[in-house]
Amino acid sequence: MSDILFGNNNRHAVKNLSNRYFKSNKSRNIIAVIAIALTAVLFTTIFTLGSGLIDTVQEQNIRKAGGDGQAVLSYISDDIYNDIEGNSLIEKIAYTKAVSYRIKNEGLEKWRSDMWYMDDTALEFARYEPTTGRRPEAENEIIADTKTLDALGIKAGIGETVSLKYEIKGTEYETDFVLCGFWETDSLSNIGRMIVSKSFIDSHSDILEYTYREDNDYSGVVTAYIMFHGKGDIESKLSRLLSETGYTCDIMGASPKEENYMIARVSPAYQSSNLFENPTLLISGVVGILLIIVTGYLIIYNIFQISVIQDIQAYGQLKTLGTTKRQIKEMINRQAVNLSLIGVPIGLLIGFFLGRALVPFLMNGTIYTADAGITVTANPLIFIGAAAFAVFTVLISVQKPAKIAGTVSPIEAIKYTENDSSAFRGKKHALKNSSHGAKIYRMALANLGRNRKRTVLVIASMTLSLVLFNTVFTFSSGFDIDKYIAKFVNTDFVVSTADYFQFRYEASSNDLSESFIETVMESDCFEAGGRLYTDRMLEEGFSAESNAFSNYNTDENGNPLVSLYGADDFLLKNMEVVEGEIDWQALKTGKYVLLNVEYDDNGNMIDNPDVKVGDTVRFNHVSIDGLSSVTDNHFDLIVMAKVCANENTTTTRNTGTTRFYMPTENYLPLCTSPHLVCFPFNVKGGTDTQMKEFLEGYVKDIEPGMDFDCRETYVSSFENLTSLIVTIGGALSIVIGIIGIVNFVNSVLTSIITRRKEFAMLQSIGMTGKQLKKLLSYEGLYYSAGTILASVVFGTLFSVIIVKGISDGIWFFTYRFVMWPMLVIYPCLIILTVLIPALLYKQISKTSIIERLRQN
Repeated sequence: MSDILFGNNNRHAVKNLSNRYFKSNKSRNIIAVIAIALTAVLFTTIFTLGSGLIDTVQEQNIRKAGGDGQAVLSYISDDIYNDIEGNSLIEKIAYTKAVSYRIKNEGLEKWRSDMWYMDDTALEFARYEPTTGRRPEAENEIIADTKTLDALGIKAGIGETVSLKYEIKGTEYETDFVLCGFWETDSLSNIGRMIVSKSFIDSHSDILEYTYREDNDYSGVVTAYIMFHGKGDIESKLSRLLSETGYTCDIMGASPKEENYMIARVSPAYQSSNLFENPTLLISGVVGILLIIVTGYLIIYNIFQISVIQDIQAYGQLKTLGTTKRQIKEMINRQAVNLSLIGVPIGLLIGFFLGRALVPFLMNGTIYTADAGITVTANPLIFIGAAAFAVFTVLISVQKPAKIAGTVSPIEAIKYTENDSSAFRGKKHALKNSSHGAKIYRMALANLGRNRKRTVLVIASMTLSLVLFNTVFTFSSGFDIDKYIAKFVNTDFVVSTADYFQFRYEASSNDLSESFIETVMESDCFEAGGRLYTDRMLEEGFSAESNAFSNYNTDENGNPLVSLYGADDFLLKNMEVVEGEIDWQALKTGKYVLLNVEYDDNGNMIDNPDVKVGDTVRFNHVSIDGLSSVTDNHFDLIVMAKVCANENTTTTRNTGTTRFYMPTENYLPLCTSPHLVCFPFNVKGGTDTQMKEFLEGYVKDIEPGMDFDCRETYVSSFENLTSLIVTIGGALSIVIGIIGIVNFVNSVLTSIITRRKEFAMLQSIGMTGKQLKKLLSYEGLYYSAGTILASVVFGTLFSVIIVKGISDGIWFFTYRFVMWPMLVIYPCLIILTVLIPALLYKQISKTSIIERLRQN
């Protein structure tokens, strides 16, 4: 039903009135545009960070996985590939065949490189298409990545000879290839690739037969990367594909012992967990969006409330002429939309580039790296989402001021002055007489009380930025570098073979050399260290006759294989005892063993309740030959204690099996061919850099097959993480802080403008300009005092309750109550809030007192 009698349509008149009010409030418009733009900046920055993180993580996961493709079929034969490739579910399928995993050339000790054949789709998926040259066609042609060529000492040039020594199924071959193309090695790759032609595969089909199920040899195995048609659940499509072609896999509940079983999985790059299954991510996103909405609301609401109060008499006059509540609300909403049309696009543009600049910091705080490149596209969803939230914030912010303007009584509106709030409350309030109201500091305090809601909103917006700023530094200072590093390395250095640090211990034929260890121990920097020994799974192993342990790999009697280590005292004494006690003299008798338990990332122990300290476990020694194994010895050991050993210094860096430890001298006689795994050690204080430089030179010039790891690597990673928190959190704090200051400036400026006649009257009865500036400075001082008090109270509560609660779930965080960031900001806040009112007053003081008295 129309608000106007007889159905008159006054929309055009309302539009004209709205535009006139819009044009007449230039100062309001400027501040509102800034506020709306800053709100849009926050939303766009958050959305750009989220979009950039998702896109970059997926891109880097694809590169780490070795190629694109939603699903991967591994270790299959040509027959299986032929059965699957024509299925209607498949949009694209990439074919790769392993030629050799064992390249014998010198120079590849620290840089592993394999030989493969890949069809055109596979080269596209893996990003191995040559950037220089072409794909191999002739039997003797090959392409390779630049790092592999450099490791081989071969110039990256078309026509260069690539002489390779390689092993296929136990037989060594040597072939001279011609380089017909190459590409820059991906910075995320930890392995090189040399790609041969289809002609080579065809001519060597006799030695590249599929024998993986018989001898576990990779040569001749096929790996297929699949892209399905359309969107939807990839896992269900993979299950359907295998079901239709007569095969099965783990995700279908199959057992490896089934004849039609294959290893099939969804690529990690396409494994996206449901947002609702990740409560931390969900809560963080919701809290972030709500924080921005509240921040934007505080200033935009205040701006329009002040604007409405300033124009309230005009709105009252319109109501006396018959303008309806709905029409007045429409006028104000139109002004809000016009301001949004200016402010939102500006904010979207600034926010996108700000978010894009912050993505590298966000990436470096994760397990990914910005050095490998970031992917931030101008996704329309970023701008649509940010604009929608920004406009939503504006619209909800103007609803209350619009309601005030629409519901105010025409008579009360015409009589309204700033300290007359009865027009909005509908109640009469008794005036209080004061005998000391003439004092300037009391007058300033009374002035803030004239519009308490505005005062509270200004203080709240500035308090919010201070609390957030303090929270950022609470988090950054609470990250415990000792806890962080201890999870990865609990010694200063670890030396071993290059294969060990590339997670190829089991496939390696090299051991850590005693000459390397002796050289390290002879160094003046060396303090203490110890050796770690174990077996190799392809040669021998140990099983445990107990239902308390489980492993996919078992001996011939079905007993699960376990990892048994021999460790020197230095390593044993560095282990954390979590249950029982270690009697070192008894441990040396060879009758006892230490059982390793692990902790999750939150510091919760993952115990095996079926094994207790004092239990006796029977171990079997298993001799392994290919896929067959024979148990040839057994012995009993008593669990003396449960310990927690570091995974990067006291293991082969392979997980998944139960680990036991015993002294080296007791372990060696139990093992037929013990292998020296690694040598962790500490150095004297202040000699870390000297030892690192020595090790770098040694593994480069003397024993290139050896390598090392050190604490410094993880220190750098930790610093990237803390930098992430400070940079991104600090940037958001600054933007919110600017919003708070803009809100303060807007409130003071509007207050001065609306009270210019009042100030003129005060000056006409004897108040000097200096006293007026002092009055305004006192008002600003009270704003800062209120902000300081509120930030101390709410900052303390937020830190102790919220931040401490969140930090309890972060394993490398040690909560420390922090207040110094706010204490640093307080002097700046006081200076700003005292100076800004005085500076703004100068603008109106240029007009004479008489002219100001004549103004309405």
